[in-house]
Amino acid sequence: MDPTDAERDPELDLVLKRAGITLPEGRYGGVLACYRDLQSLLPLLRNGRTAAAEPAGTYDLDTITREMTP
Repeated sequence: MDPTDAERDPELDLVLKRAGITLPEGRYGGVLACYRDLQSLLPLLRNGRTAAAEPAGTYDLDTITREMTP
């Protein structure tokens, strides 16, 4: 069953349209709930971290050269 106009989210509809996604009948409610959950998590990702806060982008010279020592 498709949601009524009052149950639809215009922002989600735009995202789906831009992506070229047509949801199967009965899936809109679940996708909307997930979309809202993801939207609530976005501020956690966009909080101004620097490259130093990302451990994958750093290394310790002692650990990467230990095989080179005689």
